[in-house]
Formats: sequence, C-alpha cells, structure tokens
Amino acid sequence: MPGTEKQELSADLTLDLPTFLRKFEQRAEGVMWLLGAGASRASNIKTADDMIWDFKSRLYRSAKQIPASAISNLSDTRTQEILQKFCDDTGRYPRLWDEAEYAEYFEATYPDAQDRRRYIDGMIRGAKPSYGHMALAHLMKRDRARVIWTTNFDRVMEDAVANVWGTTTELTVGDLGEPERISTAYAQQRWPIYAKLHGDFQSEKLKNTSGELAIQDKQMRDILLDTCRNLGLAVSGYSGRDSSIMAVLREAINGGKGFPNGLFWFVRETDHQYPELVGLISDAKAAGVDACFVKAESFDELFSDIIRYLPDTEDLTIQLDDKGKIAPRKLDLSSRSPSVPFVRTNALPITDYPKTVRLVDCEIGGAREIQERLNELDSSLIASRIKKGVLAFGDDGEIRRVFGDANLRSLDTHSVIAERLAFESGERSLLRDALFRSLSMHSGFELHRAGHRHYFRADGGQPSFDLSALQTAVQLLNGTTSAGLPWSEACQLRLDYKMDRLWLLVSPVVLVDFDDGTPDDAKADAKEFQRERRVRRYNLQSNSILDGWIQAIFGTTRDAVTLGIEGGTGIGARFEVLPVTAFSGLQS
Repeated sequence: MPGTEKQELSADLTLDLPTFLRKFEQRAEGVMWLLGAGASRASNIKTADDMIWDFKSRLYRSAKQIPASAISNLSDTRTQEILQKFCDDTGRYPRLWDEAEYAEYFEATYPDAQDRRRYIDGMIRGAKPSYGHMALAHLMKRDRARVIWTTNFDRVMEDAVANVWGTTTELTVGDLGEPERISTAYAQQRWPIYAKLHGDFQSEKLKNTSGELAIQDKQMRDILLDTCRNLGLAVSGYSGRDSSIMAVLREAINGGKGFPNGLFWFVRETDHQYPELVGLISDAKAAGVDACFVKAESFDELFSDIIRYLPDTEDLTIQLDDKGKIAPRKLDLSSRSPSVPFVRTNALPITDYPKTVRLVDCEIGGAREIQERLNELDSSLIASRIKKGVLAFGDDGEIRRVFGDANLRSLDTHSVIAERLAFESGERSLLRDALFRSLSMHSGFELHRAGHRHYFRADGGQPSFDLSALQTAVQLLNGTTSAGLPWSEACQLRLDYKMDRLWLLVSPVVLVDFDDGTPDDAKADAKEFQRERRVRRYNLQSNSILDGWIQAIFGTTRDAVTLGIEGGTGIGARFEVLPVTAFSGLQS
C-alpha cells in the first residue's frame, strides 16, 4: 500500500531502556507523563490507528451496503488493502499514515459531534485499568509521578488511582472545561495532577468548536507549555498525530531551555513514526535537550520494568481487578431451572505451566530478528525477547548453535513471575508459542499463523483424535466457495491471563484462502460465504461445535491433559490443561 514506509530511527536518537531506568530513578519527581491511546490498548480500548481502520470500514460498508460481519478482521492486511483502495479511489481522504487521517475520517464517518461522542462513549464503556495504569497509580502514591497528561477520553487512570489509593480525593483532575484546576494545582504543587488534554475535542476541529471551547483549549495547551519548560516529559502510547499538541512540544524546546529533565518518547519496534515526531526529537536533541526514543513493547511491559527496577517498588505486587468479569463458584446442578442464566465460555483452565525458562545473554535484536534466525537455521527452539536477553525452551546445544555467533556470553535461568503474564510480555509470548506447539504435537493439527493469530484447521495436519463430533456439528469440514476459493472450518487459539490463572481460549471460525492476486469480487464472495456459514449458528449448534473442537484437540477425556516439549540438555516446557470450559452463572 502506498505511504506505508516506516521511518527508521537513527542510533543517535535512541536510548536503551536500562539507561532510561537509571535516569528515571534520579529524575522521577521531575518527569511528567503523557499517555496516548496506546496506553489504554490493554484495557480493550481502540488506539487511534484501530479507530481509523474502523472508520474506513464503516465508510466502505455503508457505501457498499454490506454487514459488519463481512469485514470482521480489520488487522488483516488484505482487508486493509481493500478498504484503503476504496478510500483512495474517492479522492476525498488523506493518504495512508497522513497525520490528518484520524480527524478527517472521524468527521467523515460521523459529521455530527453528538454521534462522535456516542461512538467514544461506546468504545470506553466497561474498560478497566491495565497493569500499567495500576503501576503508575502506585508511583503517584509514592510521589514518583506527579503530573500526568493524556489525550484519552477514558477513566481507567482515575479508576486505577481509586483502586490503589482507596479514594480519588487527592487527585486533581482537569480537562477542557476547567483548565484552571490544573494551573492552580500546579502552582500550589498539589500532587498528583491528571490533565485531560482532549487536544482535538473528541475529533472536532478547533475551527468548528465554540469560541469558549477554543479559548479553553488554548488555556490547557498553555499550561502544558509552561510545565514542559520546567519539567521533563516521558511519552507512552502516543503517535504524535495531533498537530496542536506537537506544536506545543516543539515550542517548549525553547532553544534547549525546555524539558530540563529530558524528553523520552517510547515506541514499539513495529511502530510507524511520523516525520514530524522524528523531527521534534531530532531538533530537541540538537538544541541540547536530553531527547530520545526508547523502545518498549507495550505500556504494561514498560511499567513492569520500572516497578521492578526502582528500589521502593521492586517488591510490589500488583493485583488486577478481573474477578468481576468471571466469578467461578461451586454450583449445585442437581436441580435444573431455566431461570438460572448459566453462560458457557470458550476458556479452558491451564492448571500448570513452566515457571523457569532459559535466559540467553547474547547480542541480537528484537523478537522479529530472533524468529528470522530460527527460521533461517531451521531450529526447533522456541524463543522470545526481554530486556535481559533471549528467553528460550530447548536443548542448550541447539541454543549455542543458533546464538553462538551473536556474541553468546552465558546461559542462565529466568523465573516466570505471574504478574508478567497479565500483559503481553516476553514471558507470555514464550509460553504461548510453547503451548500452541505442544497442542499441535498432541492433537496432530498443523499450526497456522495469520499475522498475530494462531489457528488449527480441520483440513490441516493428521489429527490424532476423532473428528466425528465436529463433523456432525458443522456437516462439512472444508470445501470451496462458489468462486472456487478453498475454505475450512478452523479454531483460533489464544492465551490469556485472568483471575490469577492462565486460560486457553478456543474460538471456532471459518477460514477462506485467498491472496493478493484474488479478484475483489471473489474476496467479497468469500466474506459473504463466511457470514452465511456463521449467521445461523445459534446456542445449541455453537455449543456442539465448541465441543467438537475440544474433542478434536484433546480427545474425549475430561481429566487434565499433560503436554509439552522436550528440553534435552536445556529446559523444556510442560503444561497441564483441563479440557472443560469455564462457566459463569448467577443463582437467583
């Protein structure tokens, strides 16, 4: 797709995380935080990029008059190509990755401001604080984070403070409606402060807001400018697409006098960096500011590293409030009543998992480079990356073969801490890959990957167990669409950590095979085929299909199944999975 080129970051503009941690330990009270939409992703709130693709999808579907189920996976590259081509062909919208995409597409999708607010309200409803929010609330309580700015609309940070502090009375919160609350608290040094910038006023362009709101927006940005000239700033989960905020940060450089405690912008390895953002960091550094990009895989993982490093929080245990979502209990099923709303989930409890992994100290890049090396050397190792080094399951001799020329210094062990599994950490990634490979070996299904998604296909591999229950539930396991495209019943696998335990999530789906050369009408036919095949799967059939897949993967046993991969002279992985789904239910 045009315009997708990623701007590479030069070495002189990047800082390694260990160096940042040492700086932050000394400067924490003088470093503010700016949180963007990416900081709320683990709370199941869409990022700005997620919303942009959602807007494009809604524009496309309304123009073509097709249902939402026809375009269900907006992260799919082929789906994005179809949507982007449609938008480009209209000639009315910004190019891909243009900094104006968010505002332009939001207003095009919902011209009325009330509809935009309803969209935002629906997006943030039910969101809960993630590990990173809880960690930041603990830092605020310890006076290690005094001022936090955000472009977000949600309340997860306030909820985190209420959870950690037991109250929000000590927290000063201000937004566009009352910017004076922020300026007064800052002048009186009443910490902590949480300032909601709403820099684009929920996507209303500044020229379309009332005069009063325009004045208030300027007041809030003036406060941001003043604080940036006196304090440092660390930015997480924010792409820098809001030109009004970026203009303030650029002005705050002030010939090198601004950001006296540094300007640290956290990015992921795969992030697309806008030229204006790279220019900001480059110009700040040239002016003498301690400005740089710092690579961190996620908001949660960043704050996990901060909490573990700082002496006053290293022993802190952070509990997430997940128990309200699914509350398991003992239920008497001897007397059945239709008034009891039992709900079956697709989650299988993992009752045991590896607690120790191999830690490899060597010189290699991120997860992508590791995977490329494993593929190139046809290695059976399972590996992922954390800041300390490479985590791996497998034979030590194989580890030395694969990483020997990467200045391999030592082989050690690394403990898998439960709280590191509550978010997308290197440990969780390693356990997921090991579990899915173990399931593939146990079931005989070939493991398929599509982006970050993992599947078992009914037509892939040599199944170890009987598929008759699955076939009875779906009738046909595979075939071709009317356009001649191959399709198959499939099962998406996910690993999650809720209620202080790991869960294997099993989600039956229908997959259709097509590639970049497939005509658009055939792709549309494939989407319609998937929708038609799923639309009549009501409770009874969905229940049977889920049972069919569980039997296909684990057999007919109801006892815990032990599976894993051998470690040879190194460390292997052993899992125990109970092939019985969890239920939620309330007794009346």
